[in-house]
Amino acid sequence: MDYSLITKSKCTDEEDPTTRKPEYDRLSNLKSFDETRAGVKGLVDSGIKHVPRMFHHQFENNSVSCGIQVSIPIIDLEKVKQNRTTREEIVGKVRNASKTWGFFQVLNHGIPMNVMEEMMDGARRFFEQDVKSKSRFFSRDYTKRVVYNSNFDLYSAPAAKWRDTVVCSMAPDPPKPEELPAVFRDIMLEYSKQVMNLGYLLFELLSEALGLNPDYLKDIDCAKGLVMLSHYYPICPQPELTLGSSKHADNGFLTILLQDNVGGLQSVLMAKPKPEYDRISELKAFDETKAGVKGLVDSGIKHVPRMFHYRPDKLDKNSSVSNGIHVSIPVIDLEGVKEDPGTLRNIVGKVRNASKSWGFFQVVNHGIPLSVLQDMKDGVVQFFEQDLEAKKKFFTRDYSTKKVAYNSNFDLYSSPAANWRDTLFCLMAPNPPMPHELPEVSSDIMMEYSKQVMQLGCLLFELLSEALGLQPDHLKDMGCTQGLGMLSHYYPACPQPELTLGTTKHSDNDFLTVLLQDHIGGLQVLHQNQWVDVPPTPGALVLISNDGFRSVEHRVVANCVGPRVSVACFFSTFFLPDLRTYGPIKEIISEENPPKYREVTMREYAGYYNAKGLDGTSALLHFKL
Repeated sequence: MDYSLITKSKCTDEEDPTTRKPEYDRLSNLKSFDETRAGVKGLVDSGIKHVPRMFHHQFENNSVSCGIQVSIPIIDLEKVKQNRTTREEIVGKVRNASKTWGFFQVLNHGIPMNVMEEMMDGARRFFEQDVKSKSRFFSRDYTKRVVYNSNFDLYSAPAAKWRDTVVCSMAPDPPKPEELPAVFRDIMLEYSKQVMNLGYLLFELLSEALGLNPDYLKDIDCAKGLVMLSHYYPICPQPELTLGSSKHADNGFLTILLQDNVGGLQSVLMAKPKPEYDRISELKAFDETKAGVKGLVDSGIKHVPRMFHYRPDKLDKNSSVSNGIHVSIPVIDLEGVKEDPGTLRNIVGKVRNASKSWGFFQVVNHGIPLSVLQDMKDGVVQFFEQDLEAKKKFFTRDYSTKKVAYNSNFDLYSSPAANWRDTLFCLMAPNPPMPHELPEVSSDIMMEYSKQVMQLGCLLFELLSEALGLQPDHLKDMGCTQGLGMLSHYYPACPQPELTLGTTKHSDNDFLTVLLQDHIGGLQVLHQNQWVDVPPTPGALVLISNDGFRSVEHRVVANCVGPRVSVACFFSTFFLPDLRTYGPIKEIISEENPPKYREVTMREYAGYYNAKGLDGTSALLHFKL
């Protein structure tokens, strides 16, 4: 009988789940099985014809036993100590197998054939002796040197495995012979000694394969401890329902596995290895087209590229509306704000309440003509829907010297996943660009709209100052109205909106944001840990002020209809060569309301925000005291 040894390096997999009906009392079944101490062999000896439900698994149909030929890595160690050349060849094979497969088989490894055969026979003798003899080793306390049971994770795994096991701790302090099962104690001691010797050699080869000194892995004690697991897999009446061992990766430095002539071991790499996903190359290829997300959609794609895929836990798109909960979005009517002190006080109160409880509010009768709002949205559409060559002249990722920048995703190369949108950035104040520096299709309306927003901003900062209990000009005197950046976003229709986002969760990095969105919607704000849809009403605002008025976290979901457009105007001074520091407003801090953030220049704050990208966390946390 021929034997080979298999070594496995670490990879990452998960155990398979199973499906259970509510009325099934799984725990009682597990306890009854465990209390017999007879294991899976006991079930088979009792004559069962059907696999109990506790062993049922769900399967992935990815085995290649259907005729596809793959070459399992086998390494012959016979000449490993003969000369440097043959050793380097073997090291190369070890390196390649470990990188591409995570395991390999070895031949001529130095362990005598009769030792391996006797080890297999000894394990079989242990499991096939009477239950009473095995029961003295039965335990779920793994601090013991020798433990026999079935399924170490019996009570926690989704499904039990069709096997029984005896675990023995063999090094660094081997058990005394009388502590081991009498039926195979001698061979256990001999085989473990042989495996330790082989382990020393394998760790040398693995060290060299990593470009290290031969003794490196031994010197960090990788060869110090040895645990031996002997598994027994009885004949199964319904093998299509269960597994001997579910999919997993080992938790040791190295595993040396001896298997008999029955077979059954599979590696996940028995399927043809898929090429490793090269995210950077995909990002660069996308960026170099300069066509953005719209270019992808225009090309007729039916599937969202992987670079846009979000983790499922980041994609909870349930809003309070879709959950049946009615939430009233704060809408403030500014009509009469300058005409009557009573109206002003009422509006200031609404601004204070909305800013504290929501971190944003919508305004109507704000003074910007509806025709200007509509022309601004139309101008955005005209820019993004013109031919690519016309847009390319504005393409850049240089935000430090360019007043106008077109691209897709400012944080394309740093964010965990790209957003499904394209963007045009324009610096509109304090030094607006010349008309010829702006896109021809929207230059006039951009100038007009930014002028209108600046006027509205002056009013809003007065209201916010008063809402904070300050003089009306306080925030303006701090320079909050000096700088204005305009971001025009274009969100093409998405073929698989369930996989991505238009804009990931974030809070803005400015003093105040005035947002104009079109009729399609998609903006959501996080309120009381619930995503709330914001109806398409012009003027959504965000204020940051030492947590007195909080900055709302918001996002934009991808949509199968579109395109959607929005225009966000950011009041900030990080565009300016201004070294003034900003921090908690001294007039509103006290012993009862101490500062929560350190002072910082807007340039420092914006630099951190841009480097961090839209990763779903607030940049403010970095500056918290």
